[in-house]
Amino acid sequence: MRSWFNNLFIGRQGMDELSKAMFWWGLASLVLSGLLAAFLNGILSSLFSWVGLLLIILCFVRAFSRRLDQRELENNAYLAFLCRQRRRWEGRKERFRQRKDFRFFKCPGCGTILRVPRGKGKIHINCRCGYILYRRT
Repeated sequence: MRSWFNNLFIGRQGMDELSKAMFWWGLASLVLSGLLAAFLNGILSSLFSWVGLLLIILCFVRAFSRRLDQRELENNAYLAFLCRQRRRWEGRKERFRQRKDFRFFKCPGCGTILRVPRGKGKIHINCRCGYILYRRT
């Protein structure tokens, strides 16, 4: 039995990070649909249950897939998305920690976050892109 199961996954993708995330989000959606069924009408509950089932089915389709290159590209895109979101969250946490000492402005030209000390009055801020902001700190 064990050798049959091991032979089943030879040449297949297996559970990567995207498949694991799809499984857990699908399971959470199924649990949420069960909770909503007790409180609301059946439409929203059935929508969450269908989404949950779809995510779990897609998770196992990805796990048993033999198209390793496509699944790897999808997983790498998901991991890059997660890295961007974590970096954005860490930046927000750091700006929140420094909020007493610094003011943060976003450059309208390039979107860069600019940090200036608080309590300096009205100053002009030069961005790297050449845009000049006049702001009160």
